[in-house]
Amino acid sequence: TSVGLPKSIGIGKGTVTLEDFDHADAVFCIGHNPGTNHPRMLNTLRACSKRGAAIVSINPLRERGLERFISPQHPSEMLTGNATQLSSVYYQIKVGGDLAVLKGMMKAVVALDAESRAAGGPDVLDRAFIAEHTQGIDGLLADLDATSWESIEASSGLKRADIEHLGRIYANAKNVIICYGMGITQHQMGSQL
Repeated sequence: TSVGLPKSIGIGKGTVTLEDFDHADAVFCIGHNPGTNHPRMLNTLRACSKRGAAIVSINPLRERGLERFISPQHPSEMLTGNATQLSSVYYQIKVGGDLAVLKGMMKAVVALDAESRAAGGPDVLDRAFIAEHTQGIDGLLADLDATSWESIEASSGLKRADIEHLGRIYANAKNVIICYGMGITQHQMGSQL
């Protein structure tokens, strides 16, 4: 059964519609290959890329379908072979390193929030949303603080600077969609960040 998502967000299926992609500033594709598993999504990602949304791919395997796409619905692309670049950035992580990357991104976003507040800037974290819709933030923050960047790097296969870059992409976007492979949703360890 799907244990990761129900335990962490309360539902075991997607929480966005295709229309939501029209408004996304950033789309994170984690551990899945739409070219093979859900090719209709490639046109959706193509539209996001064309309007300038960041598409971030995080996967142990470099998937050609997430790098660039020639749309069969656009004759000019088919005739010229002129593909649309999909991924803005592509990080190849260790197998099973997705949880460490996500934890590192959270650690980076929390640090960005602290830096902004210390400089008299705006909150990076949406404190009102966190207070109203989440539980256990103090425990999460303590766990992030106790987790070393060295252990995150070792588990993820990425350097701290790369993970911090991912955190900045996330923090700077107003509307983010995170797409993931079924392994995360059905993984017994999927909620153990």
